[in-house]
Amino acid sequence: GEPTLMRVIEGHKGCYEYSAHFTGLEGHGSAPERGVNAVEYAVRYVARLLELREVLRARAPSGSRFDPPWTTINTGAVVGGVAHNVIAGKARVDWEMRPVQPGDADLVKAELHAYCAHHLLPAMRAVAPMADIVTEVIGEVDGLVPVSENEAREIALALTGANGASLVPFGTEAGIFQAMGMQAVICGPGSIEQAHKPDEFIALEQLAEGVRFLERLGDRLQVAP
Repeated sequence: GEPTLMRVIEGHKGCYEYSAHFTGLEGHGSAPERGVNAVEYAVRYVARLLELREVLRARAPSGSRFDPPWTTINTGAVVGGVAHNVIAGKARVDWEMRPVQPGDADLVKAELHAYCAHHLLPAMRAVAPMADIVTEVIGEVDGLVPVSENEAREIALALTGANGASLVPFGTEAGIFQAMGMQAVICGPGSIEQAHKPDEFIALEQLAEGVRFLERLGDRLQVAP
């Protein structure tokens, strides 16, 4: 049950969020070779993210109904440094990806791990052995993948009278249930346009439609004596 205006939703992208923390070696900006500039290595990390974004674009599943149809990567923030003339000792990259299919997230994480282990860290530690890159997992929410056989979808379509199911860009827990082997759809009163903001609300007519849905579901599942 999520705010879908009682439309039946059979798929959404996943949402994986991370913060990569870079530890370098501070020093005077007049001698950059004597330090490890965490910001500069963070920028190289972001450049690799941009390369992987194009790899993911080429991996878009045939016939994908998502918009855009491929797994996306977004760099949300790059933070670091203290002054113009100081080699940055700390930096952080906040980024996310929205997988459309199983395997894309594993590919990105494996490529980033290899890039850090074989390229960035050896260069950083050649100057400062204590230099490091640590990835913090903020959250990993699996997407809901549309499948050909989904009894939950057929039940929801019958109860709502809808002719078909749609996709949404926001995430829910439905993908977690699917990963556990369950069949799942998303359907609930209210609109995502009113969610997660001041004075969020659900219209009374939407609540009434949701109640009618539950009543019809109860009738359908009732076991005759």
